[in-house]
Amino acid sequence: MRKISALFACLVLVVTTMAQRVDLDRFSFQVNYRELPQLPLDSSFRTYDFSCDIGPLMKLALGNESPAERLEIMGWKWLPANGHVSVQLKMEDLIITKSDINQREEIKKDKNGNIVSKRMWYAPRLTYTYAARVLIRDYTGRQIDEYQMVNRQQTFTYQGTEVGNKIAAFNVLLNMVVLTTQVSREVLYNTIYQLSGNLTRQYGYLEKRVSDMVWVVSNRKHPEYNRFRNNWGIVKNALFKINTNESVEPIWKEVQPAIAYFEKLRREYDGNSKHDRKLRYATHFILSKLYFYLDKPELAQREASDLILNAYDQRDGYHLESMANYLKNELANNRRSTRYFPLYIQSFEGPQNVSLYSGQ
Repeated sequence: MRKISALFACLVLVVTTMAQRVDLDRFSFQVNYRELPQLPLDSSFRTYDFSCDIGPLMKLALGNESPAERLEIMGWKWLPANGHVSVQLKMEDLIITKSDINQREEIKKDKNGNIVSKRMWYAPRLTYTYAARVLIRDYTGRQIDEYQMVNRQQTFTYQGTEVGNKIAAFNVLLNMVVLTTQVSREVLYNTIYQLSGNLTRQYGYLEKRVSDMVWVVSNRKHPEYNRFRNNWGIVKNALFKINTNESVEPIWKEVQPAIAYFEKLRREYDGNSKHDRKLRYATHFILSKLYFYLDKPELAQREASDLILNAYDQRDGYHLESMANYLKNELANNRRSTRYFPLYIQSFEGPQNVSLYSGQ
């Protein structure tokens, strides 16, 4: 009888231990947010125009095409002329420094690693240089920035379509004018595309939809399994609703029950065991991410700092802390309290009659 009682006690201990064990699963979620300008300009500036000063070979490559509308600064409106900001791109023609044929051998093997076939591929290849300079002024003529985007010391390579005949590849190189014209057009539009990205980061409002992650309790025997996942569901669904053109205050109110639950959970599991620390780690992680996307950098920073002090996977805490600090500085640099506000881009007008977005 004593043996049976001892065995029963051991089983109860094992079951209890398994129930208290904390296992975490990685969960992904989707969220929208907006990046604010790194170099904010006058808040009334919301339109721009763009012009290209290009060399004769690039003019030949473009024909009747106009690249003026190809530049895009997200969050701003393009005008044919007389924008708040004028962007000028000066590009010099390509200079070919080398032309040759690139060779590639294609080897196919069977499942045992034995070679069953070989084939040579050939492609025309050009090495070239070009130069591009950017000048940015406001509508009063004041220079905002000027810099060399590409210089002649940089070299670039273009490789054409691979063919199975070496002579065919050489024939492409023989028609150098046509090939150089084609490459010139690609280089011009690629440069404008890169400039669009640069100016959007510096002065624009980049809309992003990203996939992020958190850690969620996965041990079904844990007493908090269902409640933890249900409250994470509240947070996940709320974050999915974020619209960059709308205030997140309604979402902030929506997640209050989940925030209260995670904070209470930490008080209930306040021991120093690995399982308690692991559970608290998951709550700090979730809340820090939540506060980051809801524009609460101080709260996100607090959760990150508490995660570090919790002494479980502290590296994540330092990463979350850097995210919170970045957001805090971003908002301060733009003199804003939120990244979420309506942008009525189509209603923006030039400097004669400026139309500001709401939420300023």
